[in-house]
Amino acid sequence: MIRKLLQYVWRSMGRHKARSTLTVLGIATAMFLFCFIEGLQKGVSEATESNATANQLIVFQQSRFCPATSKLPDRYAGIIAKLPDVVSVLPIKIYVNNCRASLDSVTFRGVPPESLTDGRNPVTLVSGSIDAFKKKSDGALVGSRLAARRNLKVGDRYQIGNVAVGVTGIFTSEVPGDDNMALVNLEYLQRAAGNDNLGHVTEFDVVLKDPSRAEQLCREIDGLFQADEVPTTTKTHKAFITSATGDLLGLVRFTRWLGFLCVGVVLSLTANTVYVMVQDRIKEHAVLQTLGFTGRHLFFMVLVESVFLSLIGGVVGTGAAALALQFGHFGLGAEGVQIAFVLAPVVIGVGLLVSIATGLLAGIVPAIQAACNPIVDSLRRI
Repeated sequence: MIRKLLQYVWRSMGRHKARSTLTVLGIATAMFLFCFIEGLQKGVSEATESNATANQLIVFQQSRFCPATSKLPDRYAGIIAKLPDVVSVLPIKIYVNNCRASLDSVTFRGVPPESLTDGRNPVTLVSGSIDAFKKKSDGALVGSRLAARRNLKVGDRYQIGNVAVGVTGIFTSEVPGDDNMALVNLEYLQRAAGNDNLGHVTEFDVVLKDPSRAEQLCREIDGLFQADEVPTTTKTHKAFITSATGDLLGLVRFTRWLGFLCVGVVLSLTANTVYVMVQDRIKEHAVLQTLGFTGRHLFFMVLVESVFLSLIGGVVGTGAAALALQFGHFGLGAEGVQIAFVLAPVVIGVGLLVSIATGLLAGIVPAIQAACNPIVDSLRRI
């Protein structure tokens, strides 16, 4: 019996192709936006909560508001490295094409070439060679997401501003966002940024033995340079990401409300479609009741049609969002910090579950109406 009812529901949807198609497209559009926003929220969560950076501190110049304004002397690295519980110190020069929040931010990250093999800056090569990077002063290892976004491959030349590099490798990293930037020889980037940058870096990445001492070491490091040439501000990696992208994260949090609004649009659209459908089929339902269909059968058919419409739209919208996130390699950047739009199974799962739940909520009232409508009142309309 259930199979026959499902077949009837499917044929009923096909009788009003234009209405069903427009409803599905409307639902798909809203669910595309919802899943896209959830992908951004997932990217923010990974950037701020990653276990890969739980024991990492970022040291930068006090009152820094952009990478270009932070100029720390190289010698600070040796002083920091002598502190207890410090495993390694990595000097980094940051060069960005846009310091403000941008969907197309490109970051060059200058590092000592030896740091790629001594464990301070581990990366996994997809193609190319670290040896080629070390031998070529203007060589660059490009993150896989950046390479895909800018269509770069080994052997290409790439330039932002007055800094031009040759791609010697493509890499991935377990640190969220790192695969959306390029690693460049530290000295080359210092010289390219101007002679006054020689001997200075943007920040130091400090790895600790014991993450529980992070706050204490932040105070110790800043205390060492409080009266020095350039005072510092030290933060945990999570705090640094949150601080550097404060305005951006505020915007991201706002987009969650936009996602909820999309769900509300889906709910109202589906509910309106199902309500109109029930009104149009009062005569049909009356005939079905005379043939032996009960109110329970009508309730089931109306509710299932609502869920079908919502689920089909959800599958289309979620699938489109998954493809866009997978192949679009979208990301947000601010002050050299990269946040990627993440395609995760949970995002797809949430999108489909929201579609089903929306179909149930939108169809429940019209289904009750169809089930409870007296057969006599329905027959009067024939």
